[in-house]
Amino acid sequence: MPLLNATRAYALFTFLSFTLVGVGIVLPAWMAFQVGGSRLVGWFLLASSLSGVALAPLAGHLVDRSNRNHMAMVGQAIRSLGMAVTAAALFLPEVQASAALVVAAAMGSFGFAVLSGSLSGILQELIPAGRRTSFVLRLSVARQVGIAFGTGIAGLAIHQIGASPTAISFAVVGSACILLLRHMPTTTVATGTSVRQGLLASNLKALRYLIAHPACMIAAITVGLAYSVVQVTNLLLPGFVARSLQGGSALFGTLEMTAAIAGAVSVMVASTGRISRLLQERTLAVLATAGFALVAFSLTTTDWGAIVVYALAGMLWSISRALAHAYLLLVVDNAMIGRTQAFTTLITSAWGGLIFLLPTLAPAAREADLYFGCGVMILICAITLSFWGSLPRSSQHL
Repeated sequence: MPLLNATRAYALFTFLSFTLVGVGIVLPAWMAFQVGGSRLVGWFLLASSLSGVALAPLAGHLVDRSNRNHMAMVGQAIRSLGMAVTAAALFLPEVQASAALVVAAAMGSFGFAVLSGSLSGILQELIPAGRRTSFVLRLSVARQVGIAFGTGIAGLAIHQIGASPTAISFAVVGSACILLLRHMPTTTVATGTSVRQGLLASNLKALRYLIAHPACMIAAITVGLAYSVVQVTNLLLPGFVARSLQGGSALFGTLEMTAAIAGAVSVMVASTGRISRLLQERTLAVLATAGFALVAFSLTTTDWGAIVVYALAGMLWSISRALAHAYLLLVVDNAMIGRTQAFTTLITSAWGGLIFLLPTLAPAAREADLYFGCGVMILICAITLSFWGSLPRSSQHL
C-alpha cells in the first residue's frame, strides 16, 4: 500500500485508539461505581495502574521479539476483549462483578502497553527521521481530540443506551479497528533481538542499552517528566481553584478547557517543518519552561490571571510531551523501542505514585505550595538532564 495511505491509516487508528482511551476513562469508572461505589472505583484505578507497572516489561519483551504489526493486533484485541469483560459486570453478583472489572482493568493496561510499543516501532519504519518530529506533533493533536471525543460520546451513550450496551458497542469498534493495522508496514523480528532470550535477560539487556546510550536514557526520563506535569495538574487543580482562587466548578472547567484548546492549537502550529526542527533541539528547554509555568501558576491570585497563565502553561505542557515522545523515537534503536517504551511507563508510574502521595505526605501543604514545589523539581530535573546530555556528547542535543 502506498506510504501516504499507510500514514493516513496510522493516524486514523491512533485517533480511534485514543477515542477508546477516552471511553475507558468514563465507562469502567461509572460501572465500578454502580457495582461497588467509590471504593470499587479506587480498586479499579489501582488495578489499572499496578498492572501497567507489573506487565510493562512483559509487553516490551513481546514487542521487541515479534512482528510489530501482529503484536499491535494482539494488543488491540486484548483491549477490546477487556471492554467486553467490562460489559458483563452489571449482570454478575457484586463479588464476581468486582473481579471482572479488576481483570478488565489489567487487560486494558496490558493491551495498551503492547499496542503502544508496537505502534512506536511501526512509526519508526513508516516515517523517515527527518519528518518524524513534525508527524508526532500532529499525531498528538489526534490523540487529544480522540480522548475528548471518547469521554464525551461515552457519557452520552451511557445515558442513551446504558453502560453494558455501550461497552459491547466499543468492544466491537475496537475489534473493527484491527483492520486498519493491515495497511501498515509488516516487520519481522527486530534485528539483534534473540527470540529465545527470556523475559529477565531481555529486559536486563535493554537496561544495559540505556546505560550505554545516555541520550536514550535521557529521552526516556524526559518522557516521564513531561507526563508527570499532567499528573500534577490533575491532582492539584480542583483544590487550587477552591482554596487559592475561591472559585467553583465553572472556573475549574474554564481552566481545563482553555488549556486543552491552547495545547491543541500550539502543537498544530509547532508541527510545521521549520518550527518542529527548531523546537526538537530545545526539548529540555521547553520542559524546563513548563516546570516554570507550574511555579507561575502557583502564584496567581485572580481568575483572569489564572486563565491566562494556565492557557500558556497548557501550550508548554502539550508541546513538551509531544517533543519528548518524538525525541524518544529518534534516538532509540528500533530493536529496543518496545522495551524502552516499557521503561518510560515504569518511570511515569513511579513519578505518578510519588505525586499522588503528596497530599498524604504533606497534609498541611496548600495546593499552591505543592504546585510551586513540583514546578521547581521539574525545572531542576530538566536543567540537570540538559547538562548531562551535553557533557561528552555535544552533537546530541535534546
